[in-house]
Amino acid sequence: MNDNKGLSLLEVLIAMLVLGIGILGLAPMVVLSIEGNNISRDVVTVSNIAKEKLEYLESLDDMPAMPYLEQELNIYSGYDRTTYVRDNTIDTLLPPDVYRVDVTVSWIDKASVQRSTTYSTFMNKG
Repeated sequence: MNDNKGLSLLEVLIAMLVLGIGILGLAPMVVLSIEGNNISRDVVTVSNIAKEKLEYLESLDDMPAMPYLEQELNIYSGYDRTTYVRDNTIDTLLPPDVYRVDVTVSWIDKASVQRSTTYSTFMNKG
Protein backbone atom coordinates (compact mmCIF):
# COMPACT_ATOMS: atom_id res chain seq x y z
CA MET A 1 0.00 0.00 0.00
CA ASN A 2 1.52 3.26 -1.22
CA ASP A 3 0.23 6.21 0.88
CA ASN A 4 1.67 9.34 -0.80
CA LYS A 5 0.17 12.51 0.64
CA GLY A 6 2.22 15.11 -1.27
CA LEU A 7 2.50 16.22 -4.88
CA SER A 8 5.03 14.72 -7.18
CA LEU A 9 7.47 16.87 -9.12
CA LEU A 10 5.67 15.98 -12.34
CA GLU A 11 2.32 17.22 -10.99
CA VAL A 12 3.89 20.50 -9.90
CA LEU A 13 5.50 21.00 -13.34
CA ILE A 14 2.21 20.33 -15.13
CA ALA A 15 0.37 22.78 -12.84
CA MET A 16 3.01 25.45 -13.52
CA LEU A 17 2.70 24.84 -17.28
CA VAL A 18 -1.10 25.23 -17.18
CA LEU A 19 -0.78 28.39 -15.07
CA GLY A 20 1.86 29.84 -17.44
CA ILE A 21 -0.29 29.24 -20.51
CA GLY A 22 -3.23 30.91 -18.75
CA ILE A 23 -1.17 33.97 -17.87
CA LEU A 24 0.20 34.22 -21.42
CA GLY A 25 -3.39 34.34 -22.63
CA LEU A 26 -3.90 37.54 -20.63
CA ALA A 27 -0.85 39.33 -22.08
CA PRO A 28 -2.60 40.63 -25.24
CA MET A 29 -5.33 42.13 -23.06
CA VAL A 30 -2.72 44.07 -21.08
CA VAL A 31 -1.16 45.39 -24.30
CA LEU A 32 -4.59 46.44 -25.65
CA SER A 33 -5.39 48.13 -22.36
CA ILE A 34 -2.18 50.19 -22.49
CA GLU A 35 -2.84 51.18 -26.12
CA GLY A 36 -6.41 52.12 -25.22
CA ASN A 37 -5.18 54.33 -22.39
CA ASN A 38 -2.78 56.12 -24.77
CA ILE A 39 -5.55 56.69 -27.31
CA SER A 40 -7.91 57.96 -24.60
CA ARG A 41 -5.28 60.38 -23.31
CA ASP A 42 -4.75 61.74 -26.83
CA VAL A 43 -8.48 62.13 -27.46
CA VAL A 44 -9.00 64.05 -24.21
CA THR A 45 -5.97 66.29 -24.87
CA VAL A 46 -7.02 66.98 -28.46
CA SER A 47 -10.59 67.85 -27.49
CA ASN A 48 -9.30 70.22 -24.80
CA ILE A 49 -6.95 71.93 -27.27
CA ALA A 50 -9.82 72.44 -29.73
CA LYS A 51 -12.20 73.58 -26.97
CA GLU A 52 -9.67 76.19 -25.77
CA LYS A 53 -9.58 77.77 -29.24
CA LEU A 54 -13.36 77.70 -29.66
CA GLU A 55 -13.85 79.33 -26.26
CA TYR A 56 -11.26 81.97 -27.14
CA LEU A 57 -13.08 82.79 -30.41
CA GLU A 58 -16.42 82.97 -28.59
CA SER A 59 -14.95 85.46 -26.13
CA LEU A 60 -13.86 87.91 -28.87
CA ASP A 61 -15.95 91.04 -29.36
CA ASP A 62 -15.06 91.16 -33.06
CA MET A 63 -13.85 88.32 -35.22
CA PRO A 64 -10.70 88.88 -37.29
CA ALA A 65 -10.88 89.61 -41.01
CA MET A 66 -12.25 86.77 -43.12
CA PRO A 67 -11.02 84.26 -44.03
CA TYR A 68 -9.09 83.72 -40.80
CA LEU A 69 -6.41 81.02 -40.78
CA GLU A 70 -4.11 80.41 -37.83
CA GLN A 71 -1.55 77.66 -37.30
CA GLU A 72 -0.08 76.98 -33.88
CA LEU A 73 2.73 74.45 -33.54
CA ASN A 74 3.87 72.28 -30.63
CA ILE A 75 1.02 72.94 -28.22
CA TYR A 76 1.38 70.81 -25.08
CA SER A 77 4.62 69.32 -26.45
CA GLY A 78 3.58 67.71 -29.70
CA TYR A 79 0.14 68.85 -30.84
CA ASP A 80 -0.39 71.24 -33.76
CA ARG A 81 -3.60 73.25 -34.13
CA THR A 82 -4.98 74.88 -37.27
CA THR A 83 -7.98 77.18 -36.99
CA TYR A 84 -9.95 78.23 -40.06
CA VAL A 85 -12.88 80.65 -39.76
CA ARG A 86 -15.02 81.81 -42.66
CA ASP A 87 -18.29 83.59 -43.22
CA ASN A 88 -20.68 84.03 -46.17
CA THR A 89 -18.17 86.25 -48.02
CA ILE A 90 -16.02 83.12 -48.40
CA ASP A 91 -18.59 80.33 -48.19
CA THR A 92 -21.82 81.37 -49.93
CA LEU A 93 -23.72 78.48 -48.36
CA LEU A 94 -23.49 80.15 -44.93
CA PRO A 95 -26.22 82.53 -43.76
CA PRO A 96 -25.10 86.18 -43.50
CA ASP A 97 -24.96 86.23 -39.70
CA VAL A 98 -22.98 82.98 -39.15
CA TYR A 99 -19.31 82.01 -39.00
CA ARG A 100 -18.11 78.48 -39.64
CA VAL A 101 -15.16 77.48 -37.47
CA ASP A 102 -12.98 74.43 -38.14
CA VAL A 103 -10.27 73.53 -35.63
CA THR A 104 -7.93 70.74 -36.73
CA VAL A 105 -5.51 69.22 -34.24
CA SER A 106 -2.77 66.91 -35.47
CA TRP A 107 -0.15 64.91 -33.61
CA ILE A 108 2.07 61.83 -33.79
CA ASP A 109 0.95 59.10 -31.41
CA LYS A 110 3.08 56.69 -29.33
CA ALA A 111 3.19 54.26 -32.27
CA SER A 112 4.65 57.03 -34.51
CA VAL A 113 1.43 57.27 -36.52
CA GLN A 114 0.33 60.71 -37.77
CA ARG A 115 -3.15 61.47 -36.41
CA SER A 116 -5.53 64.34 -37.00
CA THR A 117 -8.99 65.34 -35.76
CA THR A 118 -11.18 68.22 -36.93
CA TYR A 119 -13.86 69.88 -34.83
CA SER A 120 -16.37 72.09 -36.64
CA THR A 121 -19.00 74.45 -35.30
CA PHE A 122 -21.00 77.54 -36.22
CA MET A 123 -21.00 80.85 -34.35
CA ASN A 124 -23.35 83.78 -34.59
CA LYS A 125 -21.94 87.16 -35.54
CA GLY A 126 -22.14 89.84 -32.93
